Amino acid sequence: MLVKCADCDLLFDPRPSGRGPSRERCDTHVRLRKRELARARDMVNRAKEWGVETELVIAREVFERDAWICHLCGELIPETLRSPRILGGTYEPLAPVVDHVIPLSKGGPHTLQNCRAAHWTCNARKFNIESGVIPPPQEESAKPSNRISRPTGRRCTLDGCERAAASKGLCGAHARRLKRYGDANKVKCGCGCGELVAVAPSVAVAVVYLDGHGVMGGITDLPEVKLKKGLVPQPVSERGRRFHGLTDECQVWSGSKNKMGYGRMYIQVAGQKRRGRVIQVHRLAYELANGEGSAHNLTIDHLCGIPSCCNPNHLEAVTIAENVRRASIVIGACPKGHPYDDENTLYSLDGHRRCRQCSTDVYHIATHGHEFVNDPENRSERRRRCLVCRRREETTPQFCPQGHEYTPENKRIDSKGKRVCQQCLWDRRHIPDFGHPFVPDPDYGSEKRSRCVTCHDAKPERTHCINGHEYTDLTTEYTAKGQRNCVQCRLNAAHLPRHGHEYIIDADNPTKMRRCLVCLEAKQATPQKCPRGHEFTPENTRMNRGWRNCRTCERNRQHRKLFGHDFVADPNGGKRARCGTCLHGALWQRGTSEV
Repeated sequence: MLVKCADCDLLFDPRPSGRGPSRERCDTHVRLRKRELARARDMVNRAKEWGVETELVIAREVFERDAWICHLCGELIPETLRSPRILGGTYEPLAPVVDHVIPLSKGGPHTLQNCRAAHWTCNARKFNIESGVIPPPQEESAKPSNRISRPTGRRCTLDGCERAAASKGLCGAHARRLKRYGDANKVKCGCGCGELVAVAPSVAVAVVYLDGHGVMGGITDLPEVKLKKGLVPQPVSERGRRFHGLTDECQVWSGSKNKMGYGRMYIQVAGQKRRGRVIQVHRLAYELANGEGSAHNLTIDHLCGIPSCCNPNHLEAVTIAENVRRASIVIGACPKGHPYDDENTLYSLDGHRRCRQCSTDVYHIATHGHEFVNDPENRSERRRRCLVCRRREETTPQFCPQGHEYTPENKRIDSKGKRVCQQCLWDRRHIPDFGHPFVPDPDYGSEKRSRCVTCHDAKPERTHCINGHEYTDLTTEYTAKGQRNCVQCRLNAAHLPRHGHEYIIDADNPTKMRRCLVCLEAKQATPQKCPRGHEFTPENTRMNRGWRNCRTCERNRQHRKLFGHDFVADPNGGKRARCGTCLHGALWQRGTSEV
């Protein structure tokens, strides 16, 4: 959504990056507003030195309120001097300034009501007069004469220079030239080309031009002419041929370059020596080929990968995001050689990638003195661990802030991969509750649960459970955490509601399965029969895993299938059980056959 600027009629996006608060002004007026606020704060700080009442006063608001009319002389402030004075610049005689009706030196407040618009000259002539009457200018005869005073003491060692020595036997101007250019009698050309020009030793500050440079008769070389003179052909790079299919040569700028390797050029204003601006040469070449303003709000991408190339066929105006995306395809490692893989790549909020190893090394080198080496044995995925630091910790004793040594038994790694002292975790709850540090019992049977030796020794050992049952070998069992439980209580929970009496463990039971002694005696006192009516006599009873089985039912189950009648035990069979019915039938058949 586009909004209207508060200072002009331009429509702009209040949140160009999609983040942060919405703006009220366009880019141009945002910069102007910052400069106005900087000037307003300077005036407030100056007024505070006088100890008067202050408030933030914007100079442009004062000038517009007074209609750009000087309140001292009543003349109009020239329109050509309004913007430069607001933004700061040279002091022109008729430039607008903020004048205090009651001067600050007289106790006047720095408020909007006490501020008026005035000419720079009128404000200077008024000085600190409270009435606002401008004193008449002084005559020429009253002006003091400008006498040139000869310096005393040590002088500059260069012949022809009469200035006082400042450093290494040279004056300030010659010492600066020697430090910057390596020659005390040379300065840079005023056109911005960077070449050195020899000057006389008596010249302290001067703008000197080489022959053909600078302003000659009010006419300067056109930018396209300078661009054409400074280009040198060079074979196209492998990147341009591989990714973009470029075949023509690169046109490399041979003049001045910035730290990033991009060419720059100083463009002058016709008729003025000291007015101009520095532009990037490749943007100038693109706009000369595609028209002025064709790269507005865009960045120029070098398809060949050479920053100083100015061939229009190798340049393309794209957005910053697209330029970064193309660079990421070609650049597979950071400047220090770390690869941009999935584990070593971090992305910022605006989508830019950063090297994780370099970001870690900035802190790790300053703190530990060596580069970070990732530990492959680290169990945590969120927090990385340095292999060199871990090995150093394992070879030297490590202690927590409370003085407990980090041993394998006293060290624990939390979910974030951070080392935690187990003794401190115990003491954090044990000391407030019991008043002494936790002392783990090494002989405790449970590995998952620890107990304090001091508390265990001070606590009397319990011989009976809460229901009064004595802890014996038969009535004691331990859980997986090492807690002692009463077997008698566990058995009574189900036995008492069902049978009406407590469960009494039969100590003479030869099987592994427990049985109640009261129930056993009750069964033995009354005849017991199986579901088919056979009585459980000692001869007819067989025990299987603690369960009572009927021998007659077991024999009848198979005998009825084979012979069609129940098994009748022969009393004369001896140790081997045999059916009497089957025996008599066999004898009868044998006698019939003999007859």
